Amino acid sequence: MKCVPDIIYDPAHELAFDLYLPDSLKADACVIYAHGGGFRRGHRGHVEVGHFADALTAQGLAVASISYRLRTEMSAFDDDDASYIEAYIARSQKIGLTLSPKLYGPAFIAAIEDMSKAIEYLWVEGERLGIASRKIGVLGVSAGGIAGLALAYPPMQWVRRVSRPDAVVAISAALVQPWRLEENGPPCLMFHGPRDRIIDLGNAQLGAARAQQIGAPVTLIDTKVNGHASQVDVILDGTHKDGTPYIQMVIDHFARLREEA
Repeated sequence: MKCVPDIIYDPAHELAFDLYLPDSLKADACVIYAHGGGFRRGHRGHVEVGHFADALTAQGLAVASISYRLRTEMSAFDDDDASYIEAYIARSQKIGLTLSPKLYGPAFIAAIEDMSKAIEYLWVEGERLGIASRKIGVLGVSAGGIAGLALAYPPMQWVRRVSRPDAVVAISAALVQPWRLEENGPPCLMFHGPRDRIIDLGNAQLGAARAQQIGAPVTLIDTKVNGHASQVDVILDGTHKDGTPYIQMVIDHFARLREEA
């Protein structure tokens, strides 16, 4: 594996990503890694990135670990968009989400926009960077997973503004707008566990139940391991009850990017 650091994808906001590439000449497709931190903190160089990149580049995939805007306030949006965001917050609360509204407010929308810009940059520059196709997945942890899931099924007023990934894996996250799910949307795999004091498992179950109801390609895996941050170690080192390592389930989910390229 080799790494090309500090690739600027959004000069206006000084946003960059670190690109991990397989040793082969070209990566078959790319997976965007989005860190956690509640849309308030976190960074693209966390130690876990290297572990996921090792596993995915070994399968011929590139990994782009992105920075995105943090602590974005409502004042960053015009009046119309601010009204939409406020309406989204109210609707999400009404359906029974118990996680903090900060995880689906203005900073959440900003992260979706930034992730979309990273996708569009990779579409244009991917071949030059060593990526053979325009197929792109998202691997997101906590807030990064919330943004990835929402970009797969974007808010109504953002549908024509953003670009969707082809597949998503979300760890310790939830669909905060499950009413946006659709039958033919991007396939999403969610990993979660009980006694998560930041994003209770019940929040993920709301989205999974909606997906089952309408036939959307969203699957929730309950690891049965307690905690929020602990889920990353579970995915890297744990095993599903059927004997499959969780990291292999992640690899298999993103394998579709290679098959469809």
